[in-house]
Amino acid sequence: MKLRVATCKTLPEVDADEAPLAAALANAGIDAQLLAWDDPSVDWDAKVPTIIRSTWNYALQVDAFLAWVERAARAAPLLNPPDVVRGNVRKRYLLDLAARGVPVVPTTLVERGQTLDVPSERVVIKPEIGAGSLDTKVFAAGDRTALDHLAMITSRGAALVQPYVASVDDYGERSIIWIDGEFTHAIRKTPRFSGDNERIDGPFPIAPEERAVAEAALAPYVDRILYGRCDMARDASGQPMIMELELV
Repeated sequence: MKLRVATCKTLPEVDADEAPLAAALANAGIDAQLLAWDDPSVDWDAKVPTIIRSTWNYALQVDAFLAWVERAARAAPLLNPPDVVRGNVRKRYLLDLAARGVPVVPTTLVERGQTLDVPSERVVIKPEIGAGSLDTKVFAAGDRTALDHLAMITSRGAALVQPYVASVDDYGERSIIWIDGEFTHAIRKTPRFSGDNERIDGPFPIAPEERAVAEAALAPYVDRILYGRCDMARDASGQPMIMELELV
């Protein structure tokens, strides 16, 4: 079996999993090529399935990325499917999850050119389209520089404003991993903001209440996706809520 594994020409950070992944695929008898989605020399019209692996710069050129998604999917199966990817690159999907009754971190969507008042609580401000903590920053209550950061983001697109979730400092952010039809394990991540390094511990067993929230979040997709990741934290009452749902 042949497989294309999509990455990008310039990775924002070292991908320590790339070499072990290539070795594991080879050991499984899969003839895999790691190819950059943004490399114009690659023939994406070849009839070889593609799995999205580390296309981490897509947030900087999302229209080009989505055009590539459509092109790759026309030639052969793309995992995850194009409509799932399109709906997941913009983090306003959190509002859709909330509308379905899935517990999510309270999220205010600030459209391009709009603004808000000075925050009355500690907040996180991030772009609607982002990866790797790009332009994600935390601000104290009353910090007027939050408005400058918000204006910078909304000068080119929408932003999300969320209360800082205190449980990430001790319990941590839990990522629950879905692969080929089942939840496999959970890992613990430290909070990561612009310029920070990410630290990961695990694997951990999946708590029943976290599994229930993750199942609710993934319910519309379970028959169609190969992989997914539900990032969660605990609210002030200790209940799990979705921070991000990663399906790209």
